[in-house]
Amino acid sequence: MSSTPVPRPTRRLQAARLVGLAAVGVLGMIVTDSPLGHFGGSSQVTLLGTIYAAVLVALSGLFSLAALQGRRWASWGSLILLSLNVGAFLPAMIHDFPVAGAVMLWSGVHVANEFFVADARGHRARRQEQKVTPDFVWVQRYGAAARHILAVSLIANLSIVGFEIANSRVADLTCLLLGLGVVVLTGPFMLAVLRQKPRHLIWLALLLLGVPWGTSALNAGLVALSLYQIVVFAFVLARGPLFDDLVQSFLHRPALLLLSTFGTMAATGALVLSFPASARGEPLSFLDALFTATSAACITGLAVLDTATTFSPFGQGVILILIQLGGLGIMVLSTFATILLGGRLALRSEQALEEILDIQSPGAAYKLASFIVVATLALEALGAGILALRFSQHGMPLLDATWFGVFHAVGAFCHAGFSLWPDSLISQQEDPVVLGTIMALVVVGSVGFSVLAALWLRARGVHRRFSLQTRVVLWMTLALIVLGTLLYALLEWDATLAGMSTFDKWMNAAFQSITLRSGGFNTVDFTGVEQATIAVMMVWMFIGAAPGGTGGGIKVTTLAVLAAALPAMLYNQPRAVLMRRAIPNEIVYRAATIVTVAGLITAISVVIMLATHNLPFSHVVFEVVSAVATVGLSLGITDDLHAIGKWVLITLMFIGRVGPTSLALALGAQKAGRVTFPEGRLMVG
Repeated sequence: MSSTPVPRPTRRLQAARLVGLAAVGVLGMIVTDSPLGHFGGSSQVTLLGTIYAAVLVALSGLFSLAALQGRRWASWGSLILLSLNVGAFLPAMIHDFPVAGAVMLWSGVHVANEFFVADARGHRARRQEQKVTPDFVWVQRYGAAARHILAVSLIANLSIVGFEIANSRVADLTCLLLGLGVVVLTGPFMLAVLRQKPRHLIWLALLLLGVPWGTSALNAGLVALSLYQIVVFAFVLARGPLFDDLVQSFLHRPALLLLSTFGTMAATGALVLSFPASARGEPLSFLDALFTATSAACITGLAVLDTATTFSPFGQGVILILIQLGGLGIMVLSTFATILLGGRLALRSEQALEEILDIQSPGAAYKLASFIVVATLALEALGAGILALRFSQHGMPLLDATWFGVFHAVGAFCHAGFSLWPDSLISQQEDPVVLGTIMALVVVGSVGFSVLAALWLRARGVHRRFSLQTRVVLWMTLALIVLGTLLYALLEWDATLAGMSTFDKWMNAAFQSITLRSGGFNTVDFTGVEQATIAVMMVWMFIGAAPGGTGGGIKVTTLAVLAAALPAMLYNQPRAVLMRRAIPNEIVYRAATIVTVAGLITAISVVIMLATHNLPFSHVVFEVVSAVATVGLSLGITDDLHAIGKWVLITLMFIGRVGPTSLALALGAQKAGRVTFPEGRLMVG
């Protein structure tokens, strides 16, 4: 073994890992539901469990102190604690495999990090250009250890809520000690941050709004500590290697980064939704939790369970967070946080973001990312206020009205058709204020953020000619809304619209026309629509919204490009022309590829669904198109799907969110080859 002294950042990280192993072990002992085992049932603390926890904490403290002092033998502490956890939790896996397995997996991963991963020496080589400030120096010295302890503490707090063990004194004490330790560790860092930029004090002050002051002092303190840790975690990440550590190996493939982030978000959401606290009754199966999490993260809205009656307020809150994150996009949200908290992206990270957002001008990604987040939150807040006021006028208590307003406003703007009413918005079909607000949010969210930015500049008096993208999106959106309204009214006037006043008929026809293009809400019972209407609805769902927005589908610009390419091919023109602009052939090929891939995926999925389910053909096709276009509407068969059907829709929702082209790029995008071949002619058509 080398006699080289262990660097201090590495010592601190070793100590943090040992403390984390002890905390996870103690909480795992409490959470594990093993009535016949030595840990007992969930929330129980047996004598053997107490002895185990005491030994674990004592050894953790001993080895942590040794690690901080640079003792070489301290590195074996992780292996000893791993052995202790394996011996304690291996028998418990018979009764509670998820929890016991998670504790053992956590222990194994951190032991592997201890012995096989390079030490934490900071990132001086990669961040030499950054100005040396007190907060930056702190991150170099304590950042790795702080990130680990913050992650452990937040997971511990989430476990207390998710597994409903808030009444366990041992669990509360563990989380309280972790939280106080985080405050002591990160206090100098936050003071340095506030001295440098006092305006960041606003974020800490806003924490007071989220603290439940009406509960016990312990619960209020734990919530306050959790909120503080979230803010500190964001600041530490922003001043550390935010993207270098997470996505360095993916930056040359932005589409793969998109896939991995949404996949991680769906998996994490499924894990949290499977917690007992997420459901009002029995905990969800992992498949149902994964289906719901994927639908929320991919902003679809298909549901195998009733959101209002199945999920608790905690579970509904998790769904809302997944919808918001899915609507904004992980890369955009992370970029905005980095800018807001004083960080800076590396050049390759910025190039990746620009490729994902389809931006050509260098540096424009920062401005657009900031505009996306600010505009989204502002528009959602405005819509939530209008809806909450309207719901309260209907007799709903103010707190419930506010929650319903926020949930449906976020869902409408992000195009996730989740509703807190069992019948979606059918109960609101005669309220023009509610329908008008939802329609406006869906339309604004569908046009794309670059179009919103152009409209915002025009509203501020900047009379700049709209780009081709903006003009095509606006005209196509208007045309599809008007044509869809006319078609739905014509086909359903005496069917699903029967019994309404003339105004309400047109209002609801317009609502269906708008929501079909990825909105996901409905104000009429779709199980009673005509067959011709179903065909029109599937076309509108397949088309979808605009690029850069929160909707799905092949996108209105794709349809416009293909429509412009038809006369070019008929009249043997070299280029497709759209609004007096020649469209590059590569754009036409891309549009054709998107439609072809989406069509093939839809066709294959329909065959699989028909082969495994005894359901009507039109209903199956409608369900598949709704999933792949991330619309979220259904003809009532989602609840009847078994495991194979659920997995098919989960896959379709995921593919529909990241896009067929992004999926193809992620699986192996290569530069165009230089080898050419002689031309050959075929008879087609």
